[in-house]
Amino acid sequence: MVKAYLLYEPTTAALGVIASVDSNISYDSSGKHLLVLALEKVIRIWDCDKGTCETTLNRHKGAVIALRYNKLASGSKDNDVILWDVIGEAGLFRLRGHHDQVTDLVFLDYGKQLVSSSKEKFLRVWDLETQHCMQIISGHHTEIRSIDTNPEERYLAIGSADPELRFYTIKHDSVDERSMLKLNGPEAVGSEYSSVQNKWEVLTLFVEIQRQSKDRVSIVRFKKSRNLLACQVVGKIVKILRVLDEAEFKRIEK
Repeated sequence: MVKAYLLYEPTTAALGVIASVDSNISYDSSGKHLLVLALEKVIRIWDCDKGTCETTLNRHKGAVIALRYNKLASGSKDNDVILWDVIGEAGLFRLRGHHDQVTDLVFLDYGKQLVSSSKEKFLRVWDLETQHCMQIISGHHTEIRSIDTNPEERYLAIGSADPELRFYTIKHDSVDERSMLKLNGPEAVGSEYSSVQNKWEVLTLFVEIQRQSKDRVSIVRFKKSRNLLACQVVGKIVKILRVLDEAEFKRIEK
């Protein structure tokens, strides 16, 4: 006798499928609400204490892949980025420009700008006030899988299937970021930081770190309290890099 089972059986004690290979969960700034997107075209916001779904956001035409919560932004297989009004349960506006699915998102400049990555091998920097693309970053040979900034928003780390991890310096209108980046790890090949930048150039390539693994990067994330970067590949390896400022690097050299 053969009995058939559902792959995911419904139960009142579970939230459903909350993570997959292509997408993951996120939390709001309070940590009390769980944002779920896996395997769906909608975003569900759950109350972690009550275990109930409070809000469902539905504007994407493809499965949602990426979420970032400052303002809530989502990226999807429909190639679009949507900014959301969570309280009003509605989309504020849609950012179009990518020609393949959006893989990750990160806010800059206290939520005034947004960086999106895509399988088309490009990064786009968006001005959220004007809703226009400020800068397009090319140069990757494979699809970009993950991006993240350090807590001070001085550097943007980018992971892909390329043999290098790339780091970009982030230009802020109010602060001229010129400190040097040194990493305690593999050999780094640096590029000079240009003193004269176009006002639209928010990101400038600074350094490339050669990776030892040939597997593509799955996710890169900075630790919020310290300049530690975790780099996970598709295999079983998670590598931790420590980002040093110029003063720390000189002290270690001694």
